[in-house]
Amino acid sequence: MDQKLVQHGGGHSKIEFCDVLTAEKKIIHVKRYSGSAQLSHLFAQGAVSGELFIQDAQFREKLNDKLPDAHKLADPHVRPDPSAYEIVFAIVANSDALDIPFFSKVSFRNARRRLKGYGYEVTKKHVLVTAPNPARPG
Repeated sequence: MDQKLVQHGGGHSKIEFCDVLTAEKKIIHVKRYSGSAQLSHLFAQGAVSGELFIQDAQFREKLNDKLPDAHKLADPHVRPDPSAYEIVFAIVANSDALDIPFFSKVSFRNARRRLKGYGYEVTKKHVLVTAPNPARPG
């Protein structure tokens, strides 16, 4: 789902629903750790897309057009059961320990609280980079 943007909300507003959507209904948002601004964007992206997915049938219709056949909603006008989904915030980092900045912790807590209020399971995962990426210098 990475880079499959859903135009929604008027003007040039585009929303990336998630980076990965699994058969187990995990809605995964991924960012490489590079500071507070990137992480805050990650958490905001998850909160906005999770809220739209549950609250907005028009968004679900547009999203359904982007989903692979195996993940399409049977009826985008029917509100999905959020308890059937897990929203995962995956943070890719080079270090064994992931200590995110204070403001990112606050952003995560707020996004988590908002999404859990809708009924989602919400988790944060540390993805450890174990080998250099040949496509990325350094």
